[in-house]
Amino acid sequence: MGSAPSRTGRYTGIVIAGLLPWAWFLVRDWFGVVTDVMAIVLPLLALVTAVVVGVLGRTHRAAVVFAVSTLLVGIVATFVPWIPDGAGSVDPARAVRIAASNIGSGELEGADNLLSLKADVLVVSEIGQPLTERLSRSYPNQVSDWNGPAVGVFSRWPITVLEKPGPDLPGFMLRIQAPSGDFDLLAVHIPRPWYTSSGASYQTTVANHHRLVEQVALRAQRDDHPVVVTGDLNTTDRGRDYRVLTKHLDDAMLDGWGRPSEIGNWRLLLGRIDHLLVKPGWCSDKSGWYSVPRSDHYGLASTIGPCKP
Repeated sequence: MGSAPSRTGRYTGIVIAGLLPWAWFLVRDWFGVVTDVMAIVLPLLALVTAVVVGVLGRTHRAAVVFAVSTLLVGIVATFVPWIPDGAGSVDPARAVRIAASNIGSGELEGADNLLSLKADVLVVSEIGQPLTERLSRSYPNQVSDWNGPAVGVFSRWPITVLEKPGPDLPGFMLRIQAPSGDFDLLAVHIPRPWYTSSGASYQTTVANHHRLVEQVALRAQRDDHPVVVTGDLNTTDRGRDYRVLTKHLDDAMLDGWGRPSEIGNWRLLLGRIDHLLVKPGWCSDKSGWYSVPRSDHYGLASTIGPCKP
């Protein structure tokens, strides 16, 4: 009889240890930049935590259960955002083929890859003058800014500039006059979230990164035209910022399985940080990823447009 409370307490501890890591899904948006950073590094954080706790506490059942549960949370949080959503198919009479890429350090070495996509609209981050001039030979309409976000947009159809890059918009807001109807394009390159905004890299603080994402989402939300948001958003699909964007936009790349788009020094973080988002009422088909020489990102491409009735 005397051992019953001890046994009950032991089992209670094991249950709590197993459930505790799953609290991540309840608190992940509560603590601002703290949970934002945790979301970025979550795959490695979960793995390291599971290994350390599992090894040091291997003789304690609660510690082992906590380690296994933590690893499962990391797996679920990483892979669930990649599950296809099957939103619908594009009306082929109004389809737009769009592609986006962070061109990286190669620039001209990736020109042929970009042109081979035969996109109607092409968005390029980290672009410079040489690639702008090369792509302009194949696209009659283009806008570009080689400073700051360094974004170029190339289109087979006329472009109207609604907003140029500025402190609240790291890219362009454009109206694309497609034959099947106008749509607005937010072509953005948001600085990577970092502990400081200074330095040689294109970066900003985690808090300001969140502010810029909110600015992009606000423009998309209040626009009364069909809206497309694409580019190198430096925003993990595990994080609060992605949920800010997808509150009013659909992820066009999820007509198939998602995958990491960052393949450089941070590839172990399994970050899908390049995105293509559309307003409800638009769908996507034939989405995919492609390699770009000397870039630390995969490019994305998809056929988007009003959903088939």
